[in-house]
Amino acid sequence: MKKATRNNNIDFLRGLATISIIIIHTAWWSGEGYLPRWFSSLTLLVDVPVFMFLAGLSFNYVNSIIKNIKGIIGQWKKWLYFLVFFTIILLVFFKSHINLSEVISWLAYTFKEPKELPIVAGSIWFMKMYIAVSVICSIVICSVNYYLKKDAYKTLTKIILPFTLMLFLYVSAQNGSMVRLQYITFYSFIYLLGYISHEKKITSSKKLIILETSNILILLLTFYFLNIGINSIQNIKFPPSVPYLIFSNLSIMLTWYLKDKLKIIDNNKINYIGKNAIFYYFAQGISSSLLYVIIARFPLHNSIIKFICMLVTNFVLATIIAIFLEKSYAYVTSKLKNSTILNKIKKEID
Repeated sequence: MKKATRNNNIDFLRGLATISIIIIHTAWWSGEGYLPRWFSSLTLLVDVPVFMFLAGLSFNYVNSIIKNIKGIIGQWKKWLYFLVFFTIILLVFFKSHINLSEVISWLAYTFKEPKELPIVAGSIWFMKMYIAVSVICSIVICSVNYYLKKDAYKTLTKIILPFTLMLFLYVSAQNGSMVRLQYITFYSFIYLLGYISHEKKITSSKKLIILETSNILILLLTFYFLNIGINSIQNIKFPPSVPYLIFSNLSIMLTWYLKDKLKIIDNNKINYIGKNAIFYYFAQGISSSLLYVIIARFPLHNSIIKFICMLVTNFVLATIIAIFLEKSYAYVTSKLKNSTILNKIKKEID
């Protein structure tokens, strides 16, 4: 059941989710001045919750706390490499003044919003939240699997998952006094849901339609009684709320269904994006920020055409930056591995 090779369906879905992030940041940042709010709100249908669901699903192919932490460290190394690129851009093109305290905070995915490239800072909140959720959930899952063995799946689905949901409902009712825990419990629930979805499948399109229709009805009733409009999706996302969980469930259930129904071959562009989602995520922070400069010189007044042009521009820029980061990072790391000096140091340590 556990596979050594990559799951092409997961890579494909992660690639689509990455493209969706680029769409969201095109609409919500530079697009705020010309796009209707309802349109921007609809772009949030496929957002961070899908990433967390796929992260939980992917953990089935790891099932190790140590390997998970190694993966997080690997992502952090890529972040450090990105910071070198990011710093060069700030110094060369924007003549920014950077002090040591800023650089130290960047290392921990924390920094004040830079005026020159604001979306880099605006995007990176996800990384700290992901690390916290990933570590906590991996410890819970591996502990349950180790100590309960045959009863592990039942324990996760009938005790751990409902308890996480109950905890989220509780902290959500505290009027914002437990915001950090609200984020962690919300995304932990989705991560755990992704993990158990490996065993539990949505087997037919008919079942999916019933689930989605039921979810839409619940969503409409929730929005009606709580007086939430389509323009308020961003407000219920930060911090994540119960209505946002219902809203996010639309894309989560579709992802749940597609993970087993797709028959994706490895060699396609969306899979490449999915495999290099971390570099695309870092890259879109720069490309989305550059849209502010580009849009000021864009004469089009039709909002739809302008958005399409900005989206294509953003995607192309993000792709160029991501490919450069991925290729150059691979080159640098390969050179470091083959470095004579490093090999000597390693031998001395051994």
